[in-house]
Amino acid sequence: MKKILIATGGTGGHIYPALAFAEIVKTEYPNCEIVFFGSKSRMEATLIPNKGYRFIGLNMTGMNGNLKAKLSSFSSLFKAEKECKKILAKEKPDLCIGFGNYISVPLIVAASKMKIKTMIHEQNSSAGKANRFLGHYADAIVTCYKSSMSQFPKKRTRNLGNPQATLASMEVKDDRAVLQYGFDPKKPLVIFMMGSLGSSSVSKIIDQAIGMFDRDIQILVAVGQSNSYEFQSKDSDHVRIVPYLNGAQMLKNCTLAVCRAGATTMCEISALGCASILIPSPYVPNNHQVINAMELVKCDAAIMIEEKDLNKESLSRTVCDLVRDEKRLNIIRENAKNLGNPKAAYDMLDWIKELV
Repeated sequence: MKKILIATGGTGGHIYPALAFAEIVKTEYPNCEIVFFGSKSRMEATLIPNKGYRFIGLNMTGMNGNLKAKLSSFSSLFKAEKECKKILAKEKPDLCIGFGNYISVPLIVAASKMKIKTMIHEQNSSAGKANRFLGHYADAIVTCYKSSMSQFPKKRTRNLGNPQATLASMEVKDDRAVLQYGFDPKKPLVIFMMGSLGSSSVSKIIDQAIGMFDRDIQILVAVGQSNSYEFQSKDSDHVRIVPYLNGAQMLKNCTLAVCRAGATTMCEISALGCASILIPSPYVPNNHQVINAMELVKCDAAIMIEEKDLNKESLSRTVCDLVRDEKRLNIIRENAKNLGNPKAAYDMLDWIKELV
């Protein structure tokens, strides 16, 4: 393979699996050029070039809002498809991959019409609108959950997993990950991660629950980028409040994780065999975080508390009961690991070799 063109963007849930896949491609095919495609105005326009990849950006908007906004979005996507045909004629990739979101639509449709091989990747258990649409065009469709395979043509769909799991599985247990926060690696560590943006409402409940936890539990909270809540527990000797965590690293080194149920977090929990309490975000399309979480819950690979049922008592009780029960923690860890696919990126590459 000489060149792969990857469409991704909008949110980290689409971008990070694409970057993880690119990392594996680089190790397996050092001479293969990887070019990214996305929107000029979304986070991919800065995040991807900062990772050292060439990025092609167009002006596109999503299909949200009122009728006028949707018509404007449709027009921008139609124009983007025409631009994508020009890009493809110039770049001549062996394959185009879309990692979901409306950003993938014009590139994959244009590539299909130009007889360039295409693949799409669906991270969630409930497929998004863009990928459901692109399922009619793509030569290969990769899912992360068996339950989502029924949403696509059977003969062109394989359940291979998330490339992010491949990178996450390379993490090793290292006491330094815990020591950097001034904690004791021999004591229980519970981490809280409510997504890259954070959640003010859940943060308030976490703050209230901290005072009810067993005193030997060490607590590490990643507040996120857009969290306005001011923690009152930040001066406690067994509590650390930080803006950001290396998710995979701390999932590998914690006793228990309390987190959202986004696609990237789910695949990392499974790949690493981490015990978790999942609090799905209720503010996502198609309630897909609850559906994601249920994929683990039904296999006894995680515990879920929906945000509507979350309070300081339910949170503190669930955390403390789990931390005290090492046998239960190990069962959840083992079940989670059984659901992971650390070979996901390599399996995708094998399928690409079949296609091209």
